[in-house]
Amino acid sequence: MFKQGMSLRLQLYLLIGCLSIFSFSTAIYHNVSNMRSYLNEQLSSHAQGAAHSLGLSMSPYMDEEGLVMAQTMTNAIFDSGYYQHISFTDIDGVKQFERVNPESNFAVPDWFISGFTLHPPVMTSEVSDGWRIAGILEVQSHAGTSYYALWDHAVSTFNVTLVQLLVAFLLVYFILKAVLTPLSSIVQQAESVIQKRFSLNTVRPFTSELRTVVNAINRMVENIQRSFNEQTQLAETLSKEVYIDPHTGLPNRRALLKKFESIQAEYERHGDRFYLGLVSMTSLQVINDKEGYGCGDAYILQGATVLSKQIEQMHESQLYRISGSEFAFISLLTEESVKVIDTQFANSLTIENGEYFKNGFAKHALTRVNHHESFTDAVKRLDNQLVHNQYSEAVNGLVDPESIYKNHSREEWVSILTRFTEYFKNEISHCDPKDFSIKCIPFDKIFDLMLQPVVDNKQTILYVESFVRFKIKGETLSTLDVFAMAERLGVIQELEQAVICFIFYKLQHIEHTQVAINISKRAMHNPVFTDWLFDLYQKLHKTLPPLLYEFNESAAMLSLASTELFIRRAKQSNIDIVIERFGSNLSSFCYIRNLDIDFVKIDASYVHDIAEADTRFFVQTLTQICHGIGIKIIAPQVESATIGAYFTLMNIDGLQGNGLYAVQNLSTIIPANTPQSWTCTLHLNDFSNSLDNEAE
Repeated sequence: MFKQGMSLRLQLYLLIGCLSIFSFSTAIYHNVSNMRSYLNEQLSSHAQGAAHSLGLSMSPYMDEEGLVMAQTMTNAIFDSGYYQHISFTDIDGVKQFERVNPESNFAVPDWFISGFTLHPPVMTSEVSDGWRIAGILEVQSHAGTSYYALWDHAVSTFNVTLVQLLVAFLLVYFILKAVLTPLSSIVQQAESVIQKRFSLNTVRPFTSELRTVVNAINRMVENIQRSFNEQTQLAETLSKEVYIDPHTGLPNRRALLKKFESIQAEYERHGDRFYLGLVSMTSLQVINDKEGYGCGDAYILQGATVLSKQIEQMHESQLYRISGSEFAFISLLTEESVKVIDTQFANSLTIENGEYFKNGFAKHALTRVNHHESFTDAVKRLDNQLVHNQYSEAVNGLVDPESIYKNHSREEWVSILTRFTEYFKNEISHCDPKDFSIKCIPFDKIFDLMLQPVVDNKQTILYVESFVRFKIKGETLSTLDVFAMAERLGVIQELEQAVICFIFYKLQHIEHTQVAINISKRAMHNPVFTDWLFDLYQKLHKTLPPLLYEFNESAAMLSLASTELFIRRAKQSNIDIVIERFGSNLSSFCYIRNLDIDFVKIDASYVHDIAEADTRFFVQTLTQICHGIGIKIIAPQVESATIGAYFTLMNIDGLQGNGLYAVQNLSTIIPANTPQSWTCTLHLNDFSNSLDNEAE
């Protein structure tokens, strides 16, 4: 009930309430007990007076005949109802007469009588007959009237004390509210700091101790904000100096080389092909010679504007200026879309042609980069094509190299994606959680779950990243192609849901080890998908290991509002957050200040370029920014011990890559025929640390 602890407000209310109730109860009990003692004394005095009075009245009638008169006098007094017992015993011990009032209903609750019992004493008086003692008269008062008086007193005391208690509670409530309201703002500010939101507290408490706490936290937040802003400004300035072309504001050749190497390394995980394009501003030399360099600069800016408009329409694409007259771009394209893109490029460049541009506005060439192909080889092929296009005045620039990929027709893709998604829609989407694991077993034939650990400097697992590979008839498909075709055919949501179901099904065999699941840009900002995702997690979370959700920087920046909503819902389910490819956009890093994230993975391009001093300084600055707001930083794609050593010296929190531990198929750790209830904790010895022994 109190897993998160008990608030100070509640503790104070409980303490004051318990003390007040204790004081209230004690006061009532003490008051009623005093009244009971008083009534016992009154009953004693009343009985003693009656005994003396009746004894004197009976003294003249102690002979045998007079006893009748004495008894009559006694009956007259007893019948008043104020006496419980009256008896007369002669000197020989013979009881001459006795009157007893039977027990009756006192009109008072039995529990009250049991708790506050009255004990009327039996009072005696000697009755004399002249000079001799004739006998002993015993008188005991009746407690009925006293019980009623005691009950009435108890009720009135309870009411008065209760009113006093309620008034005291009301005063205490307003006093505590005035004192603790500033404390609530302090708690909210502290929670915001925990969630990486650094805002100042404008409340100034009247209580001096609380005011000191507010001032201290505000100063801490101000220092964090100042440090964050300074470090962020430094990182952005360094990024512009090293990776941005000052004339066009586009990334430069060095940024292109880093990106090229990073995407090549990604092939090991997803098998994604990508395309490299080269654009030559063919009239630059002529314009410079005839019009001057100012006109040449304007020509380059015009080219950058035209090309940027085209690049914005391409999936996962970036434009670079790599030399005075040349631009390049990298894009993850499918085989089907590349021809459309090539035609659009050609048309846009043709529209810009005119008499002013003697050699044409620009020429482009576009080629697919094969696995392990170097940047130099790809650029040579594009240069040759550009020369050919200039000579032959060709419009299109697509270069078709020897391909190691198998292309599929549209009909084949429909068949493949139907197999990937139809089973989910028909069998799993509405199944009972108890049958979830059994229903997901057929997914083993079309999906593989791949794992790779992220380790800290002590060689312990921080978490294990998971991702899915698609397979059909023994062929491993490009992840990019699968998702691109699924989007084009309108089954992207069903495909992502099927993938998540498969991952959850496989992760039910893992316990304790934290596992990261990649969430795509489309999925994270799709409210229908996210509702389904968190609902499914709530149904299955007891069978799953601790989770992280991982998404890239471009997905986070697409809509910060929906990103914050996604993160908030994840945190409510105790799921950590990782942002990967951090720094890939070469833009401001301020967006992370208000996101409650746990890890960031720097873009792999910085990892491959870490031998350069300015890159190391840049990464160190990013590390300080993240550590300053409580975020751990991870270096991915560490392909050698030398690269790992650089990051170890820079206080990076985690490392990941084939140079440490290769990607591993979960089926080699947990066979597909493992009983449903069997679970294990992942250890580093479950993963191969050899680059050549990746398990499939």
